[in-house]
Formats: sequence, structure tokens, C-alpha cells
Amino acid sequence: MHSRPPASAYAAAVGMTVAFGLSFVATKYALRGFEPLLIALLRFSLAGGILWVVWRFRRGAERVSRGELGRLAALGFISLTVYFSFENLGIARTSASEAAILIATIPLFVVILNAFTLHERNSARQWAGIVISFAGIAALVLLGGGAAGGGGNGGGLTGNLLVLAASLSAGVYSILARRLLVSRPALFVTTFQNLFGALFMLPLALIEAALVGVRQPTPQALGGLLFLTAVCSITAYLLLNYAFRFIPASRVAVFINLTPIVAVAGAYVLLGERFTPGQAAAAVVVVAGVWLTNSGGGAARSPSAG
Repeated sequence: MHSRPPASAYAAAVGMTVAFGLSFVATKYALRGFEPLLIALLRFSLAGGILWVVWRFRRGAERVSRGELGRLAALGFISLTVYFSFENLGIARTSASEAAILIATIPLFVVILNAFTLHERNSARQWAGIVISFAGIAALVLLGGGAAGGGGNGGGLTGNLLVLAASLSAGVYSILARRLLVSRPALFVTTFQNLFGALFMLPLALIEAALVGVRQPTPQALGGLLFLTAVCSITAYLLLNYAFRFIPASRVAVFINLTPIVAVAGAYVLLGERFTPGQAAAAVVVVAGVWLTNSGGGAARSPSAG
């Protein structure tokens, strides 16, 4: 008989949900003084450096083999460099609210990719949820930019498509992660994940700087960057891994799927973003489809949420 998870595990899951939800708002603040790819580079570098110091000087630090470095490099490239390139560029061109709703579709891509690459059988309920969600996604993408902060319909459409590309890349990562992740402590994996993510982001950020320049960061932008680093890249992932120690992944996924609600509420209060009636209806359809897909058995774990 399994013991009941401690209250601290549920508290960790709630804290992780709030942190990931507010990451979309924090990114909007950071974009007021930094370019999208520079934000990702600074975030990964700071988080990786802090985590490396903690990992390196704690007792019994693990030795790293050359083969493991290759797997960790691939992990950092896919889960951080590729994912956050699309996400940050997308958030810069759409509203935080719409981005959060579209990122919530990661489990849909996981289910679809599992069906075609791992030949996992999906129930009729899951396929129905996928169809419903993608109908809502199509409406939300086509209505893109109507919420405050979207930057106009053209910008919102481009931004929404970029965010969807981030969701797809996270789905690909979830498939490859089964082969890449090793039985190592969370601190070890998260440390090298961030360091390699920063390494591969460096040339992209340099190209971005050469093309558009580097702005003078505002206090709000610095605050957003520090929040993304300390709360999202470090604290939230440690809370997530702690929750996974005691709570089944399918139940943790329920908390992860609440991230868009936190993001929309945060964007409403802190950024003044508003949904039009059409966008609100489309968002409800998307979330309902994601819930239907995840409630029919093994819920898909969302590897990246902010």
C-alpha cells in the first residue's frame, strides 16, 4: 500500500504552477529591455552558473562521462535552446495570455508523436480531445493579436505560430528524453541542461545582437530576467522534481495544466491584457480539449512550461 504524498509535495506542485504561469508575464517585462534570444542566453547562463556552483561544491559530486556529456548537450539544445528560441520570439509578438494557452498544447503533441513514433494506442476520448483542441487552436491563432499586447493581427499571428512551434519542439523533446535522460539526480541534469542551453544559445544571441542591436535594460526588464532565472529556471524545476518524487506524473500533469489559468490571471492583473469574446471562447475550447486528452488514462507529462 502506497503512503499518502506529504503536504509539502502538493505545496511544491502549486508553487511550480504559479512560477511557470507567471513566467509568461516575467518574459513580457524582460522584453522591455532585452531582445528575446538575449533573455534566454542570460537566463540559462545565470541559472546554469548558480546550479553548477551548488552541484560542484556539494559532497559527493558526480563524475561526468564523455557519453553523458553528449546526451546532456542534446537535452539542453532541444529542451532549452530550441524551445525557448521559439517561445521568447513568439511571446515578443503575441500576448502573454495567448502564448500560455498555446503552450498548454504540449501534451497534445506528445500524444500525437507517441502514436506515430512509439506506436502507442490512443483512446477515442484522447483523439476527440486532440481534434477539439486543434479547432480551438486554429481559432486562437487566426484571431491572434487581438488581446492587448499582441502587437496587431499580423504580429499576433506570427507570434502564435512561433509559440506553437515551441510546443511542437517540446513534444519532440519528450520523445527523445526517454533515450537521453539518465538516472541522475535532478540537480545534476538541470545544471548541465542550463549550461548547454546557454552554450548553444550564444551564437544565436550574437546574430540577434548584430542584426537588431542591444538595448539599455530597464529596471522592469532586469526584474523580469531575475524572476525568470531564480524563480522559473531554478526554483520551479526543483519544485517540479520534488513533486515527482511523491506524486504520480499523471497527477502532477493536472497542476501543470493549470499554468495557463495562472498566466492569464497574471497577464490581466499585471499587464492589463484582455481577451476578446472570440479569443476567450477559443481559449476555453483549447483547454477543454487538453483536459479531455489528458483525462483518458496516462496523462502526458509536459517537459517545458516556462
